[in-house]
Amino acid sequence: MASTMNGFLQNFKRGNRRHFIQPLAVALVFVLFALLFFGMAMIDLGRFENLLVHDLRDKALYIAEVIDKASQVKYGHLVRDTKKYGELSANTADDQSFSLQEYLARELTDAARRADLDEEHAGFSESKAQELASSEHLQAIGFFDEQGVLTFQSAPLPPGILSQIKAMRKNNEQTAIRVFHRAKDQRLSDFVAIPRQNKKGTVVLVLNRLDLKYWERRISMQAAMEEMQWGTGVAYISVEDRTGQTIARFGKIPRKKIEVYQLMAGEAGEPEGLEGQTVVNTKFLELSFLLQWDRKPIGTVYVGLETAHTNRLLIENRKRIFLWTGLMVLIGLFAMGALYRTQNRHIAGIQAMQERLYQAERLSSLGQLAAGVAHEIRNPLNAISLAAQRLQSGGTKEKLERISHIIRDEIKRLNKIVEDFLSLSRNNRFEFKTKSITGLLDRILFLLLEEAGPKNIRIEKQWTNRSMRVLMDTGKMEQALLNIIRNAMESISGEGCITLSCDIQGKNRVSIKIKDTGSGIAAGEEKRIFDPFYTSKENGVGLGLAISHEIVLAHGGEIQVESQVGKGSTFEVLLPLQS
Repeated sequence: MASTMNGFLQNFKRGNRRHFIQPLAVALVFVLFALLFFGMAMIDLGRFENLLVHDLRDKALYIAEVIDKASQVKYGHLVRDTKKYGELSANTADDQSFSLQEYLARELTDAARRADLDEEHAGFSESKAQELASSEHLQAIGFFDEQGVLTFQSAPLPPGILSQIKAMRKNNEQTAIRVFHRAKDQRLSDFVAIPRQNKKGTVVLVLNRLDLKYWERRISMQAAMEEMQWGTGVAYISVEDRTGQTIARFGKIPRKKIEVYQLMAGEAGEPEGLEGQTVVNTKFLELSFLLQWDRKPIGTVYVGLETAHTNRLLIENRKRIFLWTGLMVLIGLFAMGALYRTQNRHIAGIQAMQERLYQAERLSSLGQLAAGVAHEIRNPLNAISLAAQRLQSGGTKEKLERISHIIRDEIKRLNKIVEDFLSLSRNNRFEFKTKSITGLLDRILFLLLEEAGPKNIRIEKQWTNRSMRVLMDTGKMEQALLNIIRNAMESISGEGCITLSCDIQGKNRVSIKIKDTGSGIAAGEEKRIFDPFYTSKENGVGLGLAISHEIVLAHGGEIQVESQVGKGSTFEVLLPLQS
């Protein structure tokens, strides 16, 4: 029983090294759930981000449609024919038409003043004047002196312009805007003439029909943007023609990218006639839509939306995801620590209980050993006592010699019992070294050959691999194997054979088999043969196999027994193999 408890404690100590696996598994489960939560939350965050983007795109699309419709309505007020857009009319009666015409006149006058300032400060070459006229969508720019003589022109002026300028001089007119009242002669061009600021003379801007239509659209769109109350969130609106030149705009357009913004625009389908595309990703989300009048593209409207609010929502959601993920990981670590602490407390209690049980088993074993020793010593002592009584009664010389011989035998028997008992108690002191197990078997075989010969017992060996090495106390292991082999020899009456074999079993064990042709072991007695003082022999003490069993267990091995009555027994000793 003591040996069984020793083996249990050794297995328990080996398991104790791995007792941390369970808390670690709990922590890994929490981490796995945290990662799963994090992944699902990030997927939901992506969906939420897409919803925000689609919401912004819908808002930008709505703004573009409002500008499109409002500018077309204003364009209809500005032109003569409300069914088909035509020329400007001076006969429109409503205030909105008049304000639009006034707006157009003011813008054309400002364009003339800009041309005057450019010529005064930098001077005009023909190429520079042509470039300015092209950028302002003008047919030509001309400068006249105070006598009405043409001094410079970006392109040849229409013939009717000269006569009209002379008529202005004759009537002492300083400013003339000939875009609302067209002469019956359709060959005459529209023009704007204003006096120069720092020089005497006149600056003239000439427009053809296409130029005038450009200015009409430009004024209509600009007026539509300025009248709308866009509210918060709209950073800027810009309309560009097909050449990329700005027609109208609202708000301040950023000139350069400051930082890559977090909110990204996704792909989305747009209503017929409009196309959406993200072109800037800075502090604003800019979306562009194709602008069409009469099913003909006339330009592109760009809407810049502030994304501070949407990005704040995304950042807050992202922070919550990281916070809850970290909290789950912390809960897992806390649970692991609590479980580890509780487990250690239980393990400490189990170890204390096992130690007490071990002490109790040791005391019980000692009691059994003491009882067995007392029982074994009583028989030789009785024999010695009887022999001593016979010595007192006297007798012949032969009788006295026989009695003295009995006393000596019984004393030897007592000495053997004491030596075996001491050997059993000393089995806890081992000196382990890595040695060849086949070398030890060769030595044991050499020692037993002379002992087995007179008894007509053959000993055969079966091993070829001599590289098998075992961590062992050579003396103790020799004692254990000798006890088993001598026990096999004592079970053979008459001629017999003992087969000693050694081989590798599995990956990491050595198998030593001792097979005899003796009388065998009775059924049910295989488990008792290793108990101290159990013996089936007449003069046996019952400690040899118990000692062998303790030695093998101390080496981390085990002994297995197979036996049939009348056919013999096989003892298999399994020991750990050293690489």
